[in-house]
Amino acid sequence: MVSHKILIVDDEAFIADMSRMVLGDVGHEVHCAYSGEQAVELAMRHQFDLAIVDAMLPGMTGIETFDSIRQANPGLIGILVSGHADMDMVMEAMNKGFSGVLEKPVDGSQIVKAVQEAIAFAELREENTRLKTMLPLFRLGEKFVEASTREEVYDLLLEAVTMQINVPTISLMMFVEEDERLHIVASRGIDESIAKQVAVKSGEKIAGWVYAHGEPVLFNKQTQEQSPLAKYLERNEISASISFPLTGRSKILGVLNISQNDRTVEFNKSDIELLAIICGQAVMALEIVASMEEREQNARTRALFEQYVAPEVAEILLSSGKGLMEIGSVREVTVLFADIRNSTLAVQNLSHEDIHLFLTNFFDLFADVAFSWKGTLDKFMGDAALVAFGTPIDIDDPSDAAVCTAVELGRGFEELRRKWLEKSEVFEQLGLGIGISRGEMFHGNVGSARRLDYTVIGTDVNIAQRLASVAESGQILITEAVKRDVKGSYPLRQEEDKELRGVEQNVKIYSMISRDMKLP
Repeated sequence: MVSHKILIVDDEAFIADMSRMVLGDVGHEVHCAYSGEQAVELAMRHQFDLAIVDAMLPGMTGIETFDSIRQANPGLIGILVSGHADMDMVMEAMNKGFSGVLEKPVDGSQIVKAVQEAIAFAELREENTRLKTMLPLFRLGEKFVEASTREEVYDLLLEAVTMQINVPTISLMMFVEEDERLHIVASRGIDESIAKQVAVKSGEKIAGWVYAHGEPVLFNKQTQEQSPLAKYLERNEISASISFPLTGRSKILGVLNISQNDRTVEFNKSDIELLAIICGQAVMALEIVASMEEREQNARTRALFEQYVAPEVAEILLSSGKGLMEIGSVREVTVLFADIRNSTLAVQNLSHEDIHLFLTNFFDLFADVAFSWKGTLDKFMGDAALVAFGTPIDIDDPSDAAVCTAVELGRGFEELRRKWLEKSEVFEQLGLGIGISRGEMFHGNVGSARRLDYTVIGTDVNIAQRLASVAESGQILITEAVKRDVKGSYPLRQEEDKELRGVEQNVKIYSMISRDMKLP
């Protein structure tokens, strides 16, 4: 049996002593008062669950006494005891909140039975009230699930608390990882300029303690000094308050604070249960929103990566858990630059639509071939394109991959050129020059997460570009470093060292003719 705290108010010592004995025997904690004034004084010091009050007391009636006691104990259950209870007295007692009336003389068994029935009735009434409250809360849950932004969830949370508990002051504090503090993200009854200044560390003050421990804290004016956290109460006008944690699946997200300044109102366990339901729905909605944001970010990141690398490479990068700005380093990289010869002639003799379509065909070919050899597409520049091998993920023999890409690209370009010859003789004069170089360079994002500029930077990038610009149509030019990497796997011819614009020293150059080569 659950123990309850019971107050007996009767000027007859026999009835008071008998009630204390029989109710104490069944496990209740019993206090006695022999007048209305004494009962009110006790109620100011203790929170009682039930009061048994004699109708005729010295100084004030039993009904008046109970009415005064309930101001300090709002949820108090009452049983009136009277030697001459008529219908008018019973009706008045019920209107004042009594659960039942006992007629004298009474014995111990009657008192125990009346207490059991009154408590059972109060629990049933409380359960009915809770169920009536739950129905709109479940409907509110549908609104939470429909929310698409954090701000919508915050507003719904405050609206629900206001509707169900009707408090003048609410603040929702969320933990911000960047500065490791709780900040107010939504509030009611608080000056906005003040709310913006609030920043609470984990463990600091009441909200910080709740965040750190994940447990709610309830204060009522009458009992607040019993809590070790009472020293943090800074506003004397607050008569009651609750700080409740918003607990996610893996961590505490924030703290909801509500406060009351009406001294006749106190918070209780039912309010804690209510907040648990509302905050639980809000947390679920916030996690759904976070999941949506993560999926959208992943989709954007994947779309960005797949502009530069093959889909399988994009998958490796995404699964690494690195952000866009984290991917990048200085390393040995092989780069390939391809440049269309005599493209100016095509521009002068073809329509804008045909030029656009031809370049689109070329860049599609370039991307497909580069991705098939695990290359990372750097950029398209007018009638030229740049691709890197060996970054952002390591591949075996990046220079071999670059040469194979060049050979396959040369063949593909010839097929594309012959196809377009049917449309215009101008394409007879178009060709493709390719330059390949290897060296130490930076490869990564040099822009921002919002404006991705994924590129390679280094002297050998300039060398590859210059080689492509001096290469004859169908010619592939490589540097000494690339020659060492391919180790005689392809037919090479040493060309004269060239002085390339923007490069301080002459560069040793080797050429390969794509039609004479076979792919491995």
